Amino acid sequence: MRKPSEPTYRHHKSSGQAITLILGKTYYLGPYGSEKSKQEYHKLLAKFHANPGSFGVDKSSLSIAEASVRFLRHCKEYYRDSQEFQQYARALRPVIDLFSDCHVNEFGVVEFKTVRNHWVQSGCCRSYCNKNAKRVVAFFKWLVSENLADIAVHQEIKTVPPLLASRCSAPESPKVKPVDDATIEATIKHLPKVLADMVRIHRLLGCRPSELLSIKPCMVNKESEVWTVRIEHHKNAWRNHERIIAIGPKAQKILEPYLNRDKDSYCFSPKEAMEQRLSQKESDRTTPLSCGNRRGTNRKANPKRKPGDCFTQMSYTKAIHNAARKAGVPIWGANRLRHAAATAIREQENLEAASAILGHRTISMTENYAQRSMRLAIETAKKHG
Repeated sequence: MRKPSEPTYRHHKSSGQAITLILGKTYYLGPYGSEKSKQEYHKLLAKFHANPGSFGVDKSSLSIAEASVRFLRHCKEYYRDSQEFQQYARALRPVIDLFSDCHVNEFGVVEFKTVRNHWVQSGCCRSYCNKNAKRVVAFFKWLVSENLADIAVHQEIKTVPPLLASRCSAPESPKVKPVDDATIEATIKHLPKVLADMVRIHRLLGCRPSELLSIKPCMVNKESEVWTVRIEHHKNAWRNHERIIAIGPKAQKILEPYLNRDKDSYCFSPKEAMEQRLSQKESDRTTPLSCGNRRGTNRKANPKRKPGDCFTQMSYTKAIHNAARKAGVPIWGANRLRHAAATAIREQENLEAASAILGHRTISMTENYAQRSMRLAIETAKKHG
């Protein structure tokens, strides 16, 4: 995309005035060459560079739809994590659908509660409704900071308290629990080898799904007995937190075959998984090759969707869901592997060890992932109860 050029100080010959053109609008500054016209030019230039997104916008005529476009454009540049951008886009969807023509300064408590009730009536859980409501508040806070809305709008909707447990009709979200090893083993039997190895490594490392999917051979340091992987783009990178994953002997054995490729390519490839899945279907074929379609004969030459260079969190989780259905076990998500690893390490070692593996800065955060073992409680009760 072409970068907009710097607004210049120009001479309007027919009127003899100095002018400048900013975002398609002409501003008359006074007699050309005068000190006053130059001061006006630098004043406009300073305002433009301070708030390029809101310069020249009339707050009284800015609609919710127009403001949403500006805010989402900001989110796409500000949040390097595309998932956060998608969450804001989903949160603003009912705001746009219900009040697209409403002016930003006319959005108040009634409109805010209407949007929140939309999520409640759709069957969304209480925590999801509260999180999205916070994102809507953040949207108006940004508008105020960019001088696109009056501060009273943000202050008004900020006074609305969040939905409280057992005091609203929104259901509670089920707590994320660790997935047991028997369910994992039953599931991976129905996954291609690439995805099965990803699940096994994920269970051992206890990292976030996004961290596992981003691993490249160039990121793996094999100089010591325990390998390390430094993740540059992760959840808390904006806080200047460092994230290093330690890879022990068991995980090394699974990961090593995936390091024999281009150092800048992703270790786990959807193309490779697709090839393995098709090869497995071909080997399981019972119809003779002389009958029916052979592999590839009934496929489009240029399909709209092709396997990418790396898995996304959605494609990774969806593959696990499909395999769990085939295995006849309860459907579980990829993030439960992180909980399973944390719980096992806490049981075998201690809570501090689990915190170190998960990369948490506080023990209290680790307690949300590493659940106390009921088996350990039973054994302790036998001795002390």
